[in-house]
Amino acid sequence: MDKLLKLKFAETLRKLSGKEYLEAIVAFAAAPTIQNKKPASLMNFNSCGRNTAALWRKYGKDICESFNLEYFELKSDNDSTIILLYQKKLLEWYLNHPRNQSFLNKMGYCTEYSLKEKLEILKHRFNNFCPHEVGIFLGMPVEDVEGFIEHKGKNCLSCKYWKVYCNPKRAELIFSAYDKARNSMAEFLVKLNEDRMAKCC
Repeated sequence: MDKLLKLKFAETLRKLSGKEYLEAIVAFAAAPTIQNKKPASLMNFNSCGRNTAALWRKYGKDICESFNLEYFELKSDNDSTIILLYQKKLLEWYLNHPRNQSFLNKMGYCTEYSLKEKLEILKHRFNNFCPHEVGIFLGMPVEDVEGFIEHKGKNCLSCKYWKVYCNPKRAELIFSAYDKARNSMAEFLVKLNEDRMAKCC
């Protein structure tokens, strides 16, 4: 995102509150998923500052419906709530890809399990740590997830949305698609807020 758009988007967020604020941060963070470029996005809503955890509890379901997203709570405590926002058909397709399913089988996600059952396993494993296989749910190439495990998070070829260990050119194309999705969403939200302000005046 260029500097001017970043400033405009930050100013837009500053002016929003309540449901409109939560809707904007979800729209931006999950833009690649909303635009079907990514099977799922992970968001952490917390009680600090604007208390997005409370906003999520109040408005999360309606906001997901407005974006045609499914959601699944992976972890929640007094301070934060971790939510997986996803496109059901795309996520099912991605998890069932033979290469991805082979990796997931090793992690205890049987081929015949439904999406709901796989999400429940992921949630259970989130109780103690952030499991490596969450990368598969988020659309990361399995080779990079395996590389992260093998190298213990070190010696990656590049790093942006995830640490890349294989085929950096492919990763750059995916990163670019994600960037474009977020940029277009930020531009839309800035314009939407400008239009609202114009009507108020």
